[in-house]
Amino acid sequence: MKEKSAQIAIGGVFSALCLLFMFMSAVVPLASFAMPMLAGAALAVVVVENGAKTAVLVYISVSILSVFIVPDLDAKLLFIAFFGYYPVVEPHLDKISQLWLRLGSKLLIFNASMIAWYVVSIQLTGTDEALAEIDAFREWLPVFCAGLNFTFLVYDIALRRYTKLYLNWFRPVFLKR
Repeated sequence: MKEKSAQIAIGGVFSALCLLFMFMSAVVPLASFAMPMLAGAALAVVVVENGAKTAVLVYISVSILSVFIVPDLDAKLLFIAFFGYYPVVEPHLDKISQLWLRLGSKLLIFNASMIAWYVVSIQLTGTDEALAEIDAFREWLPVFCAGLNFTFLVYDIALRRYTKLYLNWFRPVFLKR
């Protein structure tokens, strides 16, 4: 019984932390992309401590609460579309032994999520201004997409190192586990 209550407590604390990060996206200028990444990184700790099932519940609760609490549309859509569930999926993707298949699957998930985020964002805002901007920068679109994919790969490496740091340093020193 004690273990179940600890799981619930960790889930609640990290749900609040994720919501704090998500709310900060409206307070800190230009944080629409960074804060969903940090909220996702917080979910990596829930995956380590409680497993994927609890992390999925935290992701769902933060996603639902973000819809009502977070004023920044891009931040909440980015969290829901990718950064909220990626830390749960990432350990399973890392089990793929072939490097090219592992990277290909990660990039496929990321690009599909970003396309979905963009389409839903345009539909919710009801503006076609973004489509006009794409026409103006059509020749730079491949460079932008390559930069976005590079940024994702850096995030993936940082998330993996953050998880290892948590497991090898923070957890043994502060939690004595």
